[in-house]
Amino acid sequence: MFSIINIKKFLSKKSSNSFQKFSRQLHTSIKSTSYSKVKISDEVRQAIEENKPVVALESTIITHGLPYPENVSMAKMVEGLIRQNGAVPATIGFAKGIPTVGLHDQEIELLADSTLNNVKISRRDIPNVMARGLTGGTTIAATMILANIAGIDVFSTGGLGGVSRPWSLFDVSADLDELGKTPVAVVCSGPKSILDIQRTMEYLETKGVPVATYIDEEMRNKFTDAVKIKLDNLSKSKDAKDMNGLNKFWENQKYNVPGFYVRNAGVKSPFVWESPHMAAKMIYNGKYSMELENGYVFCAPAPVEVAMDNTDIDKTIDDALLLAEKEGIFGKELTPFLLQTLYEKTNGESAKCNIAFVKNNTILGSLVATELSNLKGGHKSQFQPYFKNEHSTNNIKQMKSVKQVIDDESPDTVKSTIKPANAVVVGSVAVDTMCKLTSENFKSNDSNPGKVKEKSIGGVGFNVALAATAFNLDNPVPLITAINEKDSAGTMVFEKFIKSSIPQTGLINYDNDSTAQYVSIHRSDGELEVACADMDIIEKIDSQDVCNLIEKISPKYVLFDTNISIPLMDSILMKSMQSNINVIVEPTSGIKCKKLSECNLPIFPNTPIKLITPTVSELSGIHESFKKQGKFDDIDSWFNVLDSIGASEAMSQLVHSYNKFSLISKYINLGIFQQAFQLLPYFPNIIIKDGSNGVLLVQICQNADDARSYINSATRKINTNVNDFTVISRGGRYDLAVVIQHFKAIEIDSKNIVNVTGAGDCLVGCLLAQLSNENDTALSESLDNIAYSVQREKLIMTAQRAAITSLVYDGAVDEKSISTLKAISF
Repeated sequence: MFSIINIKKFLSKKSSNSFQKFSRQLHTSIKSTSYSKVKISDEVRQAIEENKPVVALESTIITHGLPYPENVSMAKMVEGLIRQNGAVPATIGFAKGIPTVGLHDQEIELLADSTLNNVKISRRDIPNVMARGLTGGTTIAATMILANIAGIDVFSTGGLGGVSRPWSLFDVSADLDELGKTPVAVVCSGPKSILDIQRTMEYLETKGVPVATYIDEEMRNKFTDAVKIKLDNLSKSKDAKDMNGLNKFWENQKYNVPGFYVRNAGVKSPFVWESPHMAAKMIYNGKYSMELENGYVFCAPAPVEVAMDNTDIDKTIDDALLLAEKEGIFGKELTPFLLQTLYEKTNGESAKCNIAFVKNNTILGSLVATELSNLKGGHKSQFQPYFKNEHSTNNIKQMKSVKQVIDDESPDTVKSTIKPANAVVVGSVAVDTMCKLTSENFKSNDSNPGKVKEKSIGGVGFNVALAATAFNLDNPVPLITAINEKDSAGTMVFEKFIKSSIPQTGLINYDNDSTAQYVSIHRSDGELEVACADMDIIEKIDSQDVCNLIEKISPKYVLFDTNISIPLMDSILMKSMQSNINVIVEPTSGIKCKKLSECNLPIFPNTPIKLITPTVSELSGIHESFKKQGKFDDIDSWFNVLDSIGASEAMSQLVHSYNKFSLISKYINLGIFQQAFQLLPYFPNIIIKDGSNGVLLVQICQNADDARSYINSATRKINTNVNDFTVISRGGRYDLAVVIQHFKAIEIDSKNIVNVTGAGDCLVGCLLAQLSNENDTALSESLDNIAYSVQREKLIMTAQRAAITSLVYDGAVDEKSISTLKAISF
């Protein structure tokens, strides 16, 4: 029924084409770090990385549009409107030759100073401006260039440049050419009335630039109630006839584009946008789905109460053009002359209209940016505002931040400071405070007696790195994380690093943020009741610092927990693809694991992700979020993998064993197998942690025929001692299959359980240490090759033993007990 790509071709693609596509997908999140000459404000940079809505603003209105101090007031007013409508403003300009995205107040004042002879900057002017250190305002063209470099999609302004009158002069604004090659959406009030609008529209058509006119309230009010109901129904329908019918309806209205001061310029608009959501969909489909590199023009007519009369404005413009010709004014001097003449001839009404529609466009631009942010996955972080890193070397002299290390020009220093490691962890460290209630019958919303344990150092990333290091002290695992060295919690963390064998190389210092803390309350039996995690600082870890450090450490494996930001996850994945590094994902919690659905995840066999280690609830959370994000809608790639590994046949085998193994029936009823199968194209190896039920491994097997020879078809087992059951799908093509293996839990008396907080982290840390062990090839390859069945069981069971050490320990990681596990044989 489906068109299936030949799997051999699919497998042979490797990373060439997919990596190029993956790089383009990551373009927005990492773009701001790629252009060192462009200064991007901390607020704007953070907003872009978190996928908050951002609206770019030009600055010629500051330098050439209004006198001081009205120009400053206008700039601040527009920025305020953007904030009021839920977006982040990014006023763009050049300050002393520096291209700046997100001008500060002092920089706006600098641009507003008319005594400085500030310049107007378009594309052609940029090299000269930077070379001479000039200050000036950016036109639409230059603003689009810098917005695109920063990763901003939407730009609000007043009016659009175009083809000047008379057209025989061949004077065409650089704005139009820029729209043909720079993928930024411009929300404006159409081409300026002083231009040849007909030829402006023809030029944009030639350049492949979509132009759409907004159906505002004034236009909507002309529809009858019946028409409004019909439009509402058509807009909700997914029927092809209805969708085409809605488009035809708008075409039949024959709306014209606005012309700056006037609502109707007399030139037909190619398209309409009836809502900010529709505009956002057009941008998303053009820029992100089809990767088109042109811009977009979204015209919004001036509000009725300030719009000017066509007849009056046309006569005034004609008179002004004659005057300009008489005085020999042309080129880039013509537009300012015409605008000034209009201002004088209309007794200032043109300026009032200008300010009104700039406000209107700003609000609409904010709404479009918000809708586009939602289409791209929504806001990806919970903290604000962003504070600049301030690396200190005074308070804790032994500590070096990542940036200090990677920016050090001495190769000898780098070599001595950053040592290679087989594995590295990127994630959280926090000061843990654990409270344990003494009574089984505790009361909610009330004070309860209990014991507060002395503060300890935890965090998923730290626990994993500590457990991995303790398991194999010969190969300590660095943790890349962030603290504030000046607060008491940061001091505790640093002292713990010194006492343990975890390298201190990856500690990043943020002086203006609090070191992460985690407070948990446990029932009398040790089970977690509720917890509070203040992990904001972890989401601020800089992507470029992490990738540079990974480059220096040169690990075989990188593990990250989902406390880190989505842009950082994406950067780690991209870096790992480039450097052929295996990635392990620790989902962390049922809420935070859902971030993965917003990542740019490549699909098997081109994914760098080696393994993911969810609990049952985390698996369900990941699956739910992937479904909502449409990760299972890719027929050509996702379904192709699912079909080729024989997932449906594997499910059939499991159903046949429903009554034979109690856990199979349980997992089928819970949907565990179904969820895991659908996630396999993104995560080829899934180890599901299920507490007292043991561990379930679901994976893509690339040597199916060989693997089946190790299975006892009658018992569905390999090793009857610890391997409860093994199922390998039949019917998968090109020697691909699904392998499902269950490993029994190691029994422990529940009375001996102290807490369960660190058990999963210890299990994962032990897995990481074993898989990255270059001295035991069979063990490190056992996850991929069922031929190493004995080593695979050792891998899983040793990891479970590491979890047991945590359950009976008054803390998260029992380093001493874990260090003895390496010598245990099975």
